[in-house]
Amino acid sequence: MNSLSHNGDTNSTMRHRTGIGIASALILGLAACAPTPRDIQLFAAPPAVPAKVLTAPILLAPIDAAPTYLSKDISYRLHYETDRTQSYSDSRWTEPPIAQLARSLHATSNNLLALNEQRQTAHCALNIELLGYDHVFSSAQQSHGEIHLRYALTHLRSHRKLKHGELRVEIPAVSADARGGATALQHANQDATAQLLDWLHASLNEAESSKLCAR
Repeated sequence: MNSLSHNGDTNSTMRHRTGIGIASALILGLAACAPTPRDIQLFAAPPAVPAKVLTAPILLAPIDAAPTYLSKDISYRLHYETDRTQSYSDSRWTEPPIAQLARSLHATSNNLLALNEQRQTAHCALNIELLGYDHVFSSAQQSHGEIHLRYALTHLRSHRKLKHGELRVEIPAVSADARGGATALQHANQDATAQLLDWLHASLNEAESSKLCAR
């Protein structure tokens, strides 16, 4: 009797373990079939271009921009359709576009001061509004990186605009994806930085700007 009872317990235990094994196999099989999230691609700011020497210390005011360019999203627009700004779901910048632009400007100018750097030594400020930092598609196959800026040289004491301008830089993308757009925008950043500092340098060499910003 004891022997029969023992065999019955053993068979019950084996059936229980077999059931657990089958259930585990099913769970693992379903997990293998489930879609895995795509890896997030990260793209950094472009390397600095050669430094530009300014004749007077200039304060770089905080860059103004739409919320889109305050985040790390990589934006794109389908110009041939709605032209509405959207973001790549599987790719990010390592820092927001406004930070990329500010970093490039500081890295390429010897005399461009941040807000916390001896403000009393600067008499003029560079104000920038970032209007666009997008991968723009003119068709499904053709696209470019586009940076659009509005800027002004302002006298800090009087708040008077001494000079102002607007700049749009477009660099063709080598591929119609986030990597192609990010690479084009990196080159556009370098180009926009160089053009903006050339403009600032020329503005500071004009008589009124030179007099107000240097003293």
